[in-house]
Amino acid sequence: MKADVIIVGAGIIGMSLALSLSKSNKKIIIIEKNLLNSLKINRVYSISEKTKSFYKEINIWDNIDEVNNLESMNIYYRNFNPKNLLSFSEKINKVKIGYIAQSKNISNSLLEKIKTDKNISLLDNYKINDIENTSEGIKININDCECIEARYLFSCEGSKSSIKRKLLEKNIYDDYNSKALVFNIKHSIENNNIAYQIFLKTGPVAFLPISKNYFSMVVSIKNKYSEKKIFKEENIADFIKDITNNKFGNIKLINKPISFNLKGFDSENYKVGNILFVGDSAHSVHPLAGMGLNLGISDIIEIVNITNSNSLSFNNKNFYSKYARKQKIINKQARRQLKFIEKIYSMDNKLAESIIKNTMSAIQKSGFVKKKIIEHANNNLSFF
Repeated sequence: MKADVIIVGAGIIGMSLALSLSKSNKKIIIIEKNLLNSLKINRVYSISEKTKSFYKEINIWDNIDEVNNLESMNIYYRNFNPKNLLSFSEKINKVKIGYIAQSKNISNSLLEKIKTDKNISLLDNYKINDIENTSEGIKININDCECIEARYLFSCEGSKSSIKRKLLEKNIYDDYNSKALVFNIKHSIENNNIAYQIFLKTGPVAFLPISKNYFSMVVSIKNKYSEKKIFKEENIADFIKDITNNKFGNIKLINKPISFNLKGFDSENYKVGNILFVGDSAHSVHPLAGMGLNLGISDIIEIVNITNSNSLSFNNKNFYSKYARKQKIINKQARRQLKFIEKIYSMDNKLAESIIKNTMSAIQKSGFVKKKIIEHANNNLSFF
């Protein structure tokens, strides 16, 4: 089998990249080890305007079910007190705040589109055994017998990329010395499509409104606080009621919390010969701003821009070198921005707290500054 591009991983990033390259008239083969299991995973994502525009461009956006338009984003410092509030409002600031979507709905929309795309072949339940990465292109052996040839291979497998392990490629890590609890809650008082972030001493807590009476929760916990009883499954609902001053009424967990260690990273290399790393295969950031998926989409946008505008031949070994250089810089900057925010808000002394409160108060009074902050977030934290 032959193609222009092999994509490893049929997750959101892999399928999004495939559909984008198909619009550039490239032939794509997607290799997936277990599509059914991949589709069973359901996460909640914050979507920026830049990401929305991308999905409109590939005719996906209008087919994604249950997208929630955020009316506001409210950020609190230390407690749920209006004096410690920094608010961003679509109505007041005259700019879109963002959207909330479930991964299963994004994936299903992408998959339905892929099934009708003649440029894309999706091979499910396949394992890559050998990779030949030469100046002429890529050859891979799958399931011990079949050979696939292409000019490039894109690893879109997530942070545990099998391709990266095969190549012995390394990551440059940031250890946040924290863990995260991810779960959904049902609450009796409506959330009015407002997202919340509370920066506690124990770590930031994010509330993403899935619908009017449901939040997806991301509770980040510094390791030194992780054994506190308030973070046990049986106590977490009371913890949320307490830190929100019971604003959302009765709270009930609707699934078991998933726990994982928080680490940010950048791949040491985004390009190795004719193999490129994209999305979570290349980088990861702190979840406090919900930028993970958006940064992956920015990777794809850059890849497509290069594909459509590059003066070099598609077969030139340097064809995607600009992607590897530029996105590594952009994603490193994004990781540093979020690390800085997390570090500043985690400082535990009265002087720092006073400075942060005064700064938030000043920003709260400035519609211009708030609009610029929203625009920066909607550009997926890129200064370019």
